[in-house]
Amino acid sequence: MKTSKFFILLILILIPTITFSQRWKLSRSSYSYGIGISNYFGDIGGSMKTDASGFADIDLVNSRPTLAVGYRYKLHERLAIKANLTYANIHGSDVNSKNESRNHTFSTNMFELNSHIEFHITKEKTVVSYKTMSMRGKLRKFNVGLNIYIFAGAGVAYSKPKAKDNLIYDQRFNDGKNFGVVVPFGVGVRYPLSTKASVGLELGRRFITSDYIDGFNTEFSQSKDVYYFTVINVSYKIKRKSNSKKELRL
Repeated sequence: MKTSKFFILLILILIPTITFSQRWKLSRSSYSYGIGISNYFGDIGGSMKTDASGFADIDLVNSRPTLAVGYRYKLHERLAIKANLTYANIHGSDVNSKNESRNHTFSTNMFELNSHIEFHITKEKTVVSYKTMSMRGKLRKFNVGLNIYIFAGAGVAYSKPKAKDNLIYDQRFNDGKNFGVVVPFGVGVRYPLSTKASVGLELGRRFITSDYIDGFNTEFSQSKDVYYFTVINVSYKIKRKSNSKKELRL
């Protein structure tokens, strides 16, 4: 009897190990919902000392909400493609900037559609469980870990800026140039919560061909507008149908 229990336990341990390299094929597709914040760098706002568009210039006061939905498909164990639709409210103000006396403020509603390639620096580890033979619940989870990836892609964005404060009276304001080509890239982390769900954090920077996210451009402008999305998302795997009575959940 003890020998039988030993072999059952050994089989339950070995089966996931043997099939580890192929598990990702059983659930290639997933969809996600995200919420986060947007940050903008352009001709309005910025710091008191620099025109840089890096992390040191991020103004949390002017951060605004972002909502995102996405669909992801794994091409390989370390490679996936993802389509994203994002709504963001983008805001900028001259308050506490080197142009504070100018007193320009704007708000933009943006819709961005893009697709990007994810490369997983670490393998995407999952929660594993069995419908049957679960050893009274003692062998339900293992091999869980943090997944780190980088991404890059291309897309388009539509924005509709609205002038506020003194920007209303500036004849250089133009709210008619609404479209731009976007190049997103960044880094993300993902952690599995269950066999189907995971939670993640993604930081992405966007280069855009438009210099009118804020509806404003001057002769002193040296580069196009730039913006960031920082998004917390929850992903759900789309399970492939199986006729087997004993199913390995990924």
